[in-house]
Amino acid sequence: MVVEVGYAQAWDLEACAPWRPISAGEARERDAAGLPYVVVYREPDRDAPLEVRLVSWLDHYVGLWVYDAQGRRTYNLDMRLLDDPSRLLRRYSVGWYYTDPEMEEFDQACPRITVDLFPDGRGQRTEERQGAGRGLLRHLARTPGRRTLDRPPRLRGVAAALGPDARAH
Repeated sequence: MVVEVGYAQAWDLEACAPWRPISAGEARERDAAGLPYVVVYREPDRDAPLEVRLVSWLDHYVGLWVYDAQGRRTYNLDMRLLDDPSRLLRRYSVGWYYTDPEMEEFDQACPRITVDLFPDGRGQRTEERQGAGRGLLRHLARTPGRRTLDRPPRLRGVAAALGPDARAH
């Protein structure tokens, strides 16, 4: 699979498109300065992106949206930069599991799993197996030590991590 990588100043959720595309060099400069930018991963013959990463080091934030072939968001991850500038907390995530290819994005009947985590290791996992508020299961989500933390995905390693078939834009 060939994955194309593009960069922009921001992401237009409504249009499902990059806003003000920038070069890889400009994205590196924004990354080094802590300014916001996005990284967009696409397959050449697919309308919807595979994934969009939103980065703003000054805001202590990295976000991730994963899209399905219909252009619906299927996963959202919110990570926060902690006091240690080399560590990120996986603060919040939600996954939607569309049961029908025609189901609208975020349909209330769509099963979903949400996880909220805090720096002290407390958290909560909520499963809504039959959609919003139905078949609700809540669990305490205790995270031992550093399992909720990741190294920040700095831009320099993004394209290299995708493999030899990736093309950066």
